[in-house]
Amino acid sequence: MLFNSGDFFFFFIVVYLLYIRLPHRGQNTLLLIASYFFYGYWNVRFLILIFISTIVDYTAGLTIYHNKLKNNEKAAKRWMILSVLVNLGILGTFKYFNFFAESLTDLAQLFGWTLSYTTLNIVLPAGISFYTFQTMSYSLDIYKGNLKPTRHFFDFALFVSFFPQLMAGPIERAKRLLPQIQKQRIITSQYLAEGGWLILWGVFKKVYIADNLAPYSYWGVVTTQSEVGLDLIVSSIAFTTQFYCDFSGYSDMARGLAFLMGFKLTLNFNLPFTATNPSAFWQKWHITLSSWLRDYCYAPLVRSRLLAGNKSIALILTMAIVGLWHGAGWKFVLWGALWGIGMIVYRFSLPALSYIKKQGKFASNILGVAGALLTIPTWILAGQFFVTPSIQRGWDNIVLMFTDWSISSYTILDFKTVIYYIWPLVLMQIAQFYTKNLNVVLTLPYLIRLSVYSLLLFLLITSGAEGGAEFIYFQF
Repeated sequence: MLFNSGDFFFFFIVVYLLYIRLPHRGQNTLLLIASYFFYGYWNVRFLILIFISTIVDYTAGLTIYHNKLKNNEKAAKRWMILSVLVNLGILGTFKYFNFFAESLTDLAQLFGWTLSYTTLNIVLPAGISFYTFQTMSYSLDIYKGNLKPTRHFFDFALFVSFFPQLMAGPIERAKRLLPQIQKQRIITSQYLAEGGWLILWGVFKKVYIADNLAPYSYWGVVTTQSEVGLDLIVSSIAFTTQFYCDFSGYSDMARGLAFLMGFKLTLNFNLPFTATNPSAFWQKWHITLSSWLRDYCYAPLVRSRLLAGNKSIALILTMAIVGLWHGAGWKFVLWGALWGIGMIVYRFSLPALSYIKKQGKFASNILGVAGALLTIPTWILAGQFFVTPSIQRGWDNIVLMFTDWSISSYTILDFKTVIYYIWPLVLMQIAQFYTKNLNVVLTLPYLIRLSVYSLLLFLLITSGAEGGAEFIYFQF
């Protein structure tokens, strides 16, 4: 049930009309039932996994807390480890079993050993990477003493399964979302205005921009039907924009739906293509995943005896995990590791960059522009490994972009078409960047705001892609 589908529209209308008429506890019960229905609509068998995560982490949270109160650190740690192992076990079985089995076999062959392995012919449950990370952080936060567990099982079950952000985030922390579930929510006019705008803008980014760009990114980058470098560059621009609008469009819709019900979800994207260095990019792109891995992966690695405070190795390992989180393949690991290397290079260049900034505002501005012009191509080049079928194909794409500047019969027309679909995004993000306000549209005079809404709706109706394509991040 896609957010941009007719099925979801009627589902949400029914849920919302009931929701606004119920008291607080009734709202929570309705949302829990609706969330399970929403997830089970994809495949009812997937509900078993979300039940397991919910029951295990609810029990683990209470047990860890009670053992902490009794100063029984060993028992608390055992339950924390159990929570982590169950969640990673679910994720590993359904997402990574075949990858690790094949990789182990390939490694054995390097030493002349022959291993046979069995692959699992199973469907990857939608959103599994998101909700396992979300529920796992609950147990980890209680163990670290940053959170007290809830005794209300159904509140915790709703925290795990809240349907607006269940499938593709944002990855919420219990400390932020659980209090909103436990307390009565007030739907203000500001929430309605912001929610309505986020839904419209999110649908526009998904249906008008991302889905319309998909054919241009697919034929050039993924299948590489053209062996012309400039075609590949145009296709890569299409893919980069498609990928961003597809994922950030979902996040906007998720936050917008939540606002309509009185919830405030975490911002997941903050103009990432205005970032002036690789580190800043990952502070603006998929913010909730970046912060999750910073707190639960990078920080423990830095503190570990194995790395002895080596931040560079910890950073590369963390970013490699970022890549592996996105997909079960070495190309994803390489993609993440390349970003880690980019961040390390940036860190080592900080003294020189600081010196340049001290030379005056003009030098600082030039440095910022240069940084942005380097960061965006980094995404495009590293992205070749992300989207192509293999590491070799990704490398071939990069070589082609740097060595072939010929123009095919498609180049100019494709470029014009890509620009046609991108221009509303560019204008909006320029306005958001210079006003430092992601909701700048809501500050405009009424008639201008109405004109923006009307233009977006007109473009959606006349030029929006048909078919309701699935969100890219559902496969992660």
